[in-house]
Amino acid sequence: MALSKRQIAYLNKIISTAQKMLDTAHLEDSRSGGPKRRRRSAVEAEKMRADILAKRAKGVPATKLAEKYGVSTAYIYMIKE
Repeated sequence: MALSKRQIAYLNKIISTAQKMLDTAHLEDSRSGGPKRRRRSAVEAEKMRADILAKRAKGVPATKLAEKYGVSTAYIYMIKE
């Protein structure tokens, strides 16, 4: 089966893209700068909620708190009460 020039160019583009993905695959692990999410005990969760509420009252942005505690910004807004 002979390929046309267009098909060859298309396959070369796919190969190029796959090669770039393979070359940068190891970088994805190092990009996650924030803390890993983990399961907290009820006591730890309540302490975290109280701390978040106090810091939000002082005007700390939700994004910074979410990064610090490893939770989503939606969770920060949800516990705002």
